[in-house]
Amino acid sequence: MQVLVNETRTEVKGSLVALIGLACVTGFLVVEYRDVAPGASLRAWVAAMGGLLTSWLAAWIDFVLRPPSDAQILRWWIPGAKAGMTICNVVIAASVWLFMPPAGPELRALMIILYAWYLVIQFVAATEATQVLAGAVVLVLGSLVTWLLVAMPPYALPLAFFLALFGGTLLAVRRFVRAAVVEATAARATVARERDAKTHFIRAASHDLQQPLQAAALFLNQVKPGGKAAEQAPALGALRQSLTAARALVAAMLEHLKLEGGVIRPSLQAVRTGDVFDRVLLTQRPNAAAAGIQIRLAGIGHWIIADPALLARALENLVANAVRHSGAGKILIGARRRDDAVELWVADNGQGIAADDRERIFSPFEQGGRVGAEGGFGLGLASTRNLVALMDGQCGLAPARGGGAAFYIRLPAAAASEGAELPCAA
Repeated sequence: MQVLVNETRTEVKGSLVALIGLACVTGFLVVEYRDVAPGASLRAWVAAMGGLLTSWLAAWIDFVLRPPSDAQILRWWIPGAKAGMTICNVVIAASVWLFMPPAGPELRALMIILYAWYLVIQFVAATEATQVLAGAVVLVLGSLVTWLLVAMPPYALPLAFFLALFGGTLLAVRRFVRAAVVEATAARATVARERDAKTHFIRAASHDLQQPLQAAALFLNQVKPGGKAAEQAPALGALRQSLTAARALVAAMLEHLKLEGGVIRPSLQAVRTGDVFDRVLLTQRPNAAAAGIQIRLAGIGHWIIADPALLARALENLVANAVRHSGAGKILIGARRRDDAVELWVADNGQGIAADDRERIFSPFEQGGRVGAEGGFGLGLASTRNLVALMDGQCGLAPARGGGAAFYIRLPAAAASEGAELPCAA
């Protein structure tokens, strides 16, 4: 939608040139045909064109002096522009039957050039939002070709053929140009996202790394040479926690850079879910216990095709995200077979995730509407999705069912002979 809005703003402001050109052509036709065209028909056509041009100029002035909002453009300006251009096409198409019959050979040739010029103007001015070029080609060239076939002036058939060819070529070129514009717009959006990501990265690094390092410096100042171990134990423990937090931030940053650079290569093999869950518990259970959160396991006996280290890291990110952000009291790490795949789950009974955030949280530096909130860079979920993609899997957020959030990782199942499902473990 934003592309349509931006395109409309540009085209409306630039349409003054087309307006002036069309007004000049209208004036020329009035002067040239006032003595040869039927008076009533000419006056009716001039009145219609005059009304269109006046409305066009008034709309242009209003647009420039009082720039509309994006919502107003989508609701009023785009439909209005489409209706106005369609009416203009009908009036121009009707002019064929007014101006071509009384004209001599030279003037007819000039009129054909002017009709082609009008279509070129439509080619330039028509946007993806209005999409009236095809209608203009059908109306104007269709009317012109029909008159040629009815009146049969000299070279009528070749003229009709080449006019139809001109219209088809114009539509084809417009399609190619539109595809190039869409591709260029997408490329610009990608560059803008990458630039914004780098800005977020620098901001998050400068902010979040400073906190644990500054805390470590404060606790280090409390440690005195020769002091009693019992007295310095709290400061040393806090110092250790601060340095651990800083190391985790640096690790997340390096992991993100490696994923972005494409330097991580998975080593796929048959992996038992329980073995991966044990690795996750080893690193995440202490933090969960400190937060008063209980972790349970289910479906530990499934076999999947994955890189055990990358899968463990992806699950660690999901569990760490739940510990840090969910406000839950329980987290379930589980797996279940789905056809030829196995779905691994990290579900919690916390506050859940807002509908507007359900996809955005998988973008780098995003944390449910908070950038860099609650510690971390907001890279965990983005890294998880990238890690899973390296293993030819999918990662996402399941539709909300009651409270909490449930993230899933779907990976190919290994052959059934490689392992049998074991009972659930607490």
